[in-house]
Amino acid sequence: MSVAELDEMEAACKNAGVFFTAHQNRRWDKDMLIVKKAYDEGLLGNIFIIESKLHSGNGYMHEWHIYKKYGGGTIYDWGVHLIDQILFMLPSVTVKSLYADVKNVLHQEVDDYFKIIMNMSNRITAHIELSTYILEYQPRWLAAGDKGTLIVKSFGCDGNISRTGQMLEKLPPQITETVAGPTRQFAPIPPGGIVTEPLPEVSSDWVDFYTNVNAVLEGKEESKIKISEVRRVLRVMEAVWESAETGEAVALE
Repeated sequence: MSVAELDEMEAACKNAGVFFTAHQNRRWDKDMLIVKKAYDEGLLGNIFIIESKLHSGNGYMHEWHIYKKYGGGTIYDWGVHLIDQILFMLPSVTVKSLYADVKNVLHQEVDDYFKIIMNMSNRITAHIELSTYILEYQPRWLAAGDKGTLIVKSFGCDGNISRTGQMLEKLPPQITETVAGPTRQFAPIPPGGIVTEPLPEVSSDWVDFYTNVNAVLEGKEESKIKISEVRRVLRVMEAVWESAETGEAVALE
């Protein structure tokens, strides 16, 4: 539940000589790995924003999720994975500061909505949002750079990369009348102004987490989930709670 508890658990496992890891299985999600590949290979140029959004219309949570003392709420449920995905995607980048908004929409004891805005040292803004009660879902991922915009709509990895077409680049500046009045910058884009291409392909399977654990136990591999990485995620989560309570941004790494 905290960095202090993690340190205590790690020390106990070292003293007992047993393997210790965390179930960060969402590192093998294909939707996230598509965005990571686009970042690693520079497919969007210089990325300035990454949005990770997970919405549900199911409303109420159940079982242990509704009890704070058992680690209930969305931050300890999915939040730990969504934060880990961003840090895993940007491994050499530090979190300069973050701001968090945490709400109780349908549940009194535990959070069921949060928004986290992380300012990264490479000038990327990472925006994470989760809700159990937003009824019109937004794309699972949006990543935008100076060479294109990537959208992953859902866990099914449907989406595309959009880029500026040559026609749009050749258009002279002009004012266009719209229903909101005259505008130049936000005029409707003409046909052919934006071109799209398929998302990059990735290969992954959620079972790979367990394959790695088994290989570690057999002495064949090192764990792909480092406790230092788990500690970093928990430190970010502690800053999330601090920001939510104070209403202020928190300086971090």
